[in-house]
Formats: sequence, C-alpha cells, structure tokens
Amino acid sequence: MSNTTIPIEDDPCDIIAKAMRGQNLSTEQLADKAGINIEILQDLLAGGNRPTDIKRVANVLKLDGAALSNLPNYYPSIESPKGLYQIISPFGHAGVNAYIIEHGTTATVIDTGTNADELIQLIHSKGLKIARLLITHRHHDHTACTEAFKNTPILYPEDLEHKALIKTENGTITSLDVSGHMSPARAFYYEGLETPICIVGDAVFAGSMGGTSGASTYKLSLKTAQNNLMTLPYTTVLCPGHGPLTSVRLEQKNNPFLSKC
Repeated sequence: MSNTTIPIEDDPCDIIAKAMRGQNLSTEQLADKAGINIEILQDLLAGGNRPTDIKRVANVLKLDGAALSNLPNYYPSIESPKGLYQIISPFGHAGVNAYIIEHGTTATVIDTGTNADELIQLIHSKGLKIARLLITHRHHDHTACTEAFKNTPILYPEDLEHKALIKTENGTITSLDVSGHMSPARAFYYEGLETPICIVGDAVFAGSMGGTSGASTYKLSLKTAQNNLMTLPYTTVLCPGHGPLTSVRLEQKNNPFLSKC
C-alpha cells in the first residue's frame, strides 16, 4: 500500500472525544464551557462540520482550533526514506504498522503488527538477518506476532531507559520515552538513513495522538510527545503505529494536540 493511500487514523470528532476523556469532561460540561447547545456538541461528536463551534470547543480543550478545523484537508506527503519499510497488517480502519530498518546486512524490526508474514518475507527477500525486535508498547496489535521472532532478541519498553542507545551494524538507535497512551512506551530515533526517522508507536499519529485513560495519562502523553518528539530535528520522519508517515515539522503545524503546546 502506498503511503498516500493509508487512511488518517483520526478525524475531528475522534480528537474532541480523546481530549474530553483526557480532561474528564462530560458532554454537558464541555457544552457549557464552550457556550454551545449540547445538541450541537453531540453533532460535532458524530462528525458534524461546524467550524465556528469546533473552534469554541477546541479553545476549551486547549487544542489548536485552526488545525482541528483543517484536519479533514490535512494529509502528510512523506516518502519513506531508502532503508525504511512500513508493513501494514489488519487492525481497525487504517491497519497497524510495523517497521523494518535496514542496516547493511542486518535489520531492526519495530513492532510486529497482527500478521508478520509479509514482514518476514520482505526481510528474507532482501537477504537480511534480523538483529533485534523492538517493541514500542505492549498493546496486542503491536505485539501479536512476537512468537514469530522467538530466536531474535526482543527489547520491550521496560527494558530501555529514556535515551538508551542501541548499537546497530552502521549506527545507533536512541530510545525515547513516549509514555502516556500506554506506560511505559518507547519511540526509536535513528539517523543512519538519508533523513532522520523516529518510530513512535501510538504516541503521535498524523494529525492526532493515541487515546489515554484519564487526566494523568493524557497530561503525560502531551508532555512526552512535546518534550521528546517535537524537539527532534524538524525534518525527522515520524513513523506512527497507525496511519501514514508524517514529520516533526508537519505535526508542529497541523496536529491539534501539539501545535498549541
């Protein structure tokens, strides 16, 4: 599947719902704070297109209203750098992503997806040896096929401190804390290709972020994404667990959760 045909993970109503859950706001509370009728808010949560009301709601939720309103028109046009492979397996409407980073004659695999057959076939077709499997977080769609890598060293988030270094055949992968959506969670930053890349799990999607269970984890997810991902070089290609590739620069401008932080 071409990156340009991979669906965006979230739409504006998904983002509003995630922010409401993260701030423990009911529909009644949010409608009251935004100064809108509850029926209007319910329409927004059902996908209604009301730009003025979206901006009112965004202001209460501390989201970037312009980015949220523009989200239906946003799609990152990012090509995968040579040596990075995105493999999509079935999960939800956008699938779940696993990644391969090529290091000369070896490869690092990040997450497994729900079916690792294509991933393993691609590695074999290129004559690569799997050096390690890195896991961004322990949700089932990212770990469902670890048994297929039973002869491979597997590093889980709890095995890696923030800024831990993983030596590869031709470079170093840096582990970054992206806890929040799940804790612990790690992203993996690598500068050995033609442009820097960071495999981020569900910490950031194109135009969105992974959902959280409540106020403390929501606050943590915003903090780790802002401090540990949005501070990477702006050309860094961000490789999310769902949806298309994006970049630090694009998310700084277009992500309603992060562009106002």
